[in-house]
Formats: sequence, C-alpha cells, structure tokens
Amino acid sequence: MKPIKLALAVTIALVGIGTPGIKKANASSYTITHTEYYQTRPIYHAANKSQSAYVWNKAHTKKIHNLKNYPNTNWNATAAITLKHNGKSALYYAVIASTPNNKTNVEGYVWHGYLTKGYNKNYAVWNNLALQGFTSTSDYQSYINQSSSQQLTRDVLKLFPNSSLSLSLSNYVENRDMLADDSVTFNKSYSNAVIPSKANNYFYHSYKDTRSTTTRLQEIETALNAEATMPQNEHHLKDTKLGFIMLISTMVIQMILVLVLSLQNQPTSH
Repeated sequence: MKPIKLALAVTIALVGIGTPGIKKANASSYTITHTEYYQTRPIYHAANKSQSAYVWNKAHTKKIHNLKNYPNTNWNATAAITLKHNGKSALYYAVIASTPNNKTNVEGYVWHGYLTKGYNKNYAVWNNLALQGFTSTSDYQSYINQSSSQQLTRDVLKLFPNSSLSLSLSNYVENRDMLADDSVTFNKSYSNAVIPSKANNYFYHSYKDTRSTTTRLQEIETALNAEATMPQNEHHLKDTKLGFIMLISTMVIQMILVLVLSLQNQPTSH
C-alpha cells in the first residue's frame, strides 16, 4: 500500500506544479467549424493601437501576443477561421506579422474585429511596400509622402504639377506583363495611354548603383523631354493620371519605378 500512496502523492504534486501561471481555457470549448485559406494574403493592421487585443494559439487555449505591443506592424492573413464557442460562432484570422525591420516571427489567431484592412498608416517607418495593401489612391499618396524609399517618386510627381496619382493605374503598372503586350484590358481602362520606355529605363536602380536621387531625377527628366511618345507641353496637361511603383523586387534585386501616363485631355494653352 505504501508504494501506491507514494505514487499518488507524486502525481498530485506534479499536476499542482504544472497548473499555476498558464493562461488557458477548456481546450474543448473552442471548435474550428470552417477554414478558408487565402491564395493572395490580405493585409491588415490593428484597428486600435492602444487596445489590448490578443493573438491566440490555434486551439484558443493560450494568449501568445498582444496587438498593442506591435504598433507599427502589418498582419498578413493566411486564412479565415470560424470558431464555435458556447453555441456562438466568431470569425478569426490566422495571421503572420510583418514589421519594418523584418525581424519578428510572430503568428497566431486573432478575432477579426481587432483588425482593419490595409497597411499600418505609420508610413514613415515603412519602405518598399507593394500595392496590394493600399486601400485607396489617397492612402497610396500618404505612403509616397512619408516613406523615405519614395523620394524619387515624390520628385518625379513634381514634374507633373497638374496631374494626379492613380492607384488603379499603378496596379496596371505593377503588372508589367500586361503593359508589355498592350493588352485590351489596359486600353479599355485608360484612353491615350503613353508608356515612355526610354525614361522608364532610368528608374531601374540596383543596390550597387551609387547615383544620387538628384542625379537620377535629372536623367529621368532629360529622358522624358526627349521621349518621342510624349506630347508637347506634357507638364501642363490637366487631369493626367500617373501610375507609379517603387519597390525592391526580391526576384531581380533592383529598385523599380515605372511611369505610365493616361492622357485624358488636350494640352492647355499658356
């Protein structure tokens, strides 16, 4: 009998040691009822940076992160998860963190109401963002205005003071294969499109290129002025739409900015 009592005593002691300090609920209280995986991962950021909003493990038994501790983070959703708890269903996102320094490896499940679509709006700390996460032209313009990686973009935009940036046109620019074959879709969307190929060559910028932004801008402006496809008085056109991209391509390791003009009005007289 003594060995049996001793074994029971050790078992109870071990359970007692393992229990305190663990934040968890009943493992069976949350059930995954539906999972939708995303092929193209939508981008989100915290709806309220100062609010405690927890990222959970898959079983929803442990809080592993708090969104308020990641104020400048973008969250890439890999799947939409429906969890059932006490007869009620709630939508969660399986997310992976993306930080300005790319050093954080954080992921988990977060209730959808804690997130809002699009990039984190503190663009001053972000560089070389893809177009996917911008929610509007004004959102994209804010990024260009704030990000240090967009200095050349800002300078080139100033060459067209009567023109406006277009996120939708920039999305066409991002798909350069579509532009290269002069697709029907592009032509239907934008009339009188001009693609200044010579000027575009000066936007390519490898890591080893030591030219200053000022030098590159001068080269671009000279190429634009000499471009055979550019109409006269281009700088004075009204309602010209501009599409820009400037990002680091992990495929070719180059800085890329491509310019497309959609000319919708005739030049004004000055």
